[in-house]
Amino acid sequence: MNKRKIIRIILAVLIVLNMAAIFCLSAQKAVQSDETSAGFITALCKALVSRFDSLSPQEKENLVASLSFAVRKGAHMAEFAALSFLCSLFAASFGVKPKNFAAAFVFTVFYAATDEFHQLFVEGRSGQLSDVCVDSAGALLGAGAAILLCLLFLKLFKRKKSRNSAE
Repeated sequence: MNKRKIIRIILAVLIVLNMAAIFCLSAQKAVQSDETSAGFITALCKALVSRFDSLSPQEKENLVASLSFAVRKGAHMAEFAALSFLCSLFAASFGVKPKNFAAAFVFTVFYAATDEFHQLFVEGRSGQLSDVCVDSAGALLGAGAAILLCLLFLKLFKRKKSRNSAE
């Protein structure tokens, strides 16, 4: 098996794992999702806010609540940026062409829409067009990062190739 096929298999496995993680997080009931977010934000505050442990329970709760919206939307963006990045690299393994990156982006946005549709059937959750937009922004960031990475590798490969032919 050649190197390109191995890379495609690895990327395909990572894509499926990423999609499964998104699905599992979306399948959490609202109460469980809120607890997961609060636990993550609390751990983040403990790591980044030096005086967090000295705050009163009410102050801790208020701080966590005030960060909840931004962290949750950031998590949406991050999970779809990762998916789009992986899909873009997979698509680029068939050629570094704009249409391949566009296909990876469209696939990711489609998955974001199906994810929101899935949440319509989860207790206490709702599918929201605004979340598809946030997910799509993350997908755009992921695709952009993949494009930059591919362009960098192409430039380095051309430089190496021209050095080798000059010798």
